Amino acid sequence: MNETVNVCPVCNGEKFVDSFECPDHFLSKEIFTLQKCSNCDTLITNPRPDQKSIVTYYKSDSYISHSNQSNSLINVIYKQVRSITLKRKIKMIERFAFQGKLLDYGCGTGHFLSYASQHGWNIRGVEPDDTARSQITENLSPYVASSLPELTDHDFDVITLFHVLEHVHSLEETLSDLIARLNRNGVLFLALPNYKSADAARYGTHWAGYDVPRHLYHFNQKSIFHLSKKYGLNIVSTIPMKFDSYYVSMLSEKYLGNTSSFLRGMLNGYRSNKQARHTREYSSLIYVLTK
Repeated sequence: MNETVNVCPVCNGEKFVDSFECPDHFLSKEIFTLQKCSNCDTLITNPRPDQKSIVTYYKSDSYISHSNQSNSLINVIYKQVRSITLKRKIKMIERFAFQGKLLDYGCGTGHFLSYASQHGWNIRGVEPDDTARSQITENLSPYVASSLPELTDHDFDVITLFHVLEHVHSLEETLSDLIARLNRNGVLFLALPNYKSADAARYGTHWAGYDVPRHLYHFNQKSIFHLSKKYGLNIVSTIPMKFDSYYVSMLSEKYLGNTSSFLRGMLNGYRSNKQARHTREYSSLIYVLTK
């Protein structure tokens, strides 16, 4: 069943304009409308499947954040890059926060949580998806809840959402709860696709970063400025995720039906990053926010 968003969860704006229609290239091939908030420029998949119906749009072994089963070339590359980025994420986090208590919201199959635990962090995770949670290792599973209300912990030094916020139906309720669980000097990390990137412009409705209807919202830097203002947060840094342009471009080439998706994707990922050196509009960005 579909539902319609009438008030922008990012800025409370009530005026939306149809932006374009975008197919679900990954799974269903259905067409979804993206509307833009006239105030903050957030794109919203609207209407969208409700929280119960959306589950069917994730049911594929190829959905890499919820499964370790897919062995396509692109996903093999994703897994290799993931190993590299785990180390980088911890280094980045420790630039902004002292080692302590960390919550990874939308922790998937638990790779980042496990790595953080091995490096001295007191970890907790939340993962609503049953399939992903079932693949979390036995020694890690006691630290992972299926929902935020189930989690009894507060006073986190760090809360991370790596490519998660765009999937959350109850965005306002979830963010309010997460921010309330941050301690006074806590840091919130939001990693999000950036629809203002050069690869998004190149691929248009075939850009894998839209990933409708699983991505309910599509952010840019203006969106996050409004989001931070609404929740009384300060953006202390914006950090590029340079690997994402390659992965997203390879997927986008695949959606276009190009047989040489790997080579074309690598080339266009490089071009996107090169342009972003001047524009700062990388394919994905990590926003570092504090109270």
